[in-house]
Amino acid sequence: MRITQPLGRRLSSDRFDAGMGQLASWCVSILMLALGFLKLAALPLTETELFFGVLLVLAVALLTWNVGMLVRIESNTRNPNRE
Repeated sequence: MRITQPLGRRLSSDRFDAGMGQLASWCVSILMLALGFLKLAALPLTETELFFGVLLVLAVALLTWNVGMLVRIESNTRNPNRE
C-alpha cells in the first residue's frame, strides 16, 4: 500500500459535502447579519453612515447566503448521477 493511497479516498459523498457547505454558509450569513447590526447599534453614527453601514451589512450577508446556494447548484451540475 502506497503512502498516498489513503489521501485519495473519499470520506463522504458530494451531496453531504454540499449540504454541509450550504449549512455553514447560511449560518455564517445569519451570524454576520446579527453581529453587523449589533456593531452598528453600538457605534455613534450619523444617518448617512448608518444607512451605508446597514446597506453594506445586508450586501455581505446576502452574498454569503448566495454562496450557500451556489455550493448546492455546483455540486448538482458537476456530478448529476453521483449521490
